[in-house]
Amino acid sequence: MKKTGLTLVLFCLLAGPGVLTGHAAEQTLLNRVVSSGPLITDMIYQLGADPHLVGVTSYCTIPEGKEKKPVIGTVIQINVEEIVRLQPDAVFASTLTRVKQIQALRNQGIQVIQFDNPPDFDTLCDMLLELGALLGRKQAALDIVETAAAKVNLIRQTAETLEKRKVFIQIGIKPLKTAEQGTFINNYIELAGGTNIAGHTGSGIFSREHVLKENPDVIFVATMGTATKSGIAQKDAWMKFTALNAVKNNEVHVLADDSVFSPTPQTFAKTLMLFFSHIHPKAAQDLASMEIFHE
Repeated sequence: MKKTGLTLVLFCLLAGPGVLTGHAAEQTLLNRVVSSGPLITDMIYQLGADPHLVGVTSYCTIPEGKEKKPVIGTVIQINVEEIVRLQPDAVFASTLTRVKQIQALRNQGIQVIQFDNPPDFDTLCDMLLELGALLGRKQAALDIVETAAAKVNLIRQTAETLEKRKVFIQIGIKPLKTAEQGTFINNYIELAGGTNIAGHTGSGIFSREHVLKENPDVIFVATMGTATKSGIAQKDAWMKFTALNAVKNNEVHVLADDSVFSPTPQTFAKTLMLFFSHIHPKAAQDLASMEIFHE
């Protein structure tokens, strides 16, 4: 990793309360915000800053027991008029928010802060810290990142002592889609001591013939939570290729966990352990017994 979340936490602590990064360096605290991205919304709730949240998309998940928030559209198509009516101090926009709509909001005098989709754990931590600074929850963000980074670093350091295993992950069916470099999923595989056999693909498209040629030790079929049956069907399809090492050793696994695709720092650490438990099961079993993974 080029910079661990834990290193970033220590830098922020040493820098003191007056030093912020990114968007937050030029912002005052925000009281009313709208989120146009599920990941942004998840982070706001984890920070305990949801009282500041006055609008979300229909794709955002509201934790059980929390009050519903006004819906301002979908991830891609937001309702500018509804957002104006809510009178937010700022809109936190995702990369999927349309440029024309962002400009329309700005034309109405509404501040829009756009967050890029983080490709790895480090930038995910940066994003949470920035949100914490903007919403007056800096210490909560620091605590979350420090705890998550300690777990991630421990898994990474353990994995570095082990022989790498070849991994393939399927995230789409027609065409066969996988995860390339510069994605969360590739980050999971590498941190957990695996080598992504399809990491070099520019498009994420990878044929079954290529999988057979590379002969991975572990195969993952990743699905969103509601598509578990589809994932099981894809696993059954892979099990027919008996020449594959992953099939011979019964190491084809379905990952029906939404955090594979859209983690926060907290869920990243948890999901990384899931990857590690399949790529290096014995080492993961030893780590899982440690107190830090029971917090």
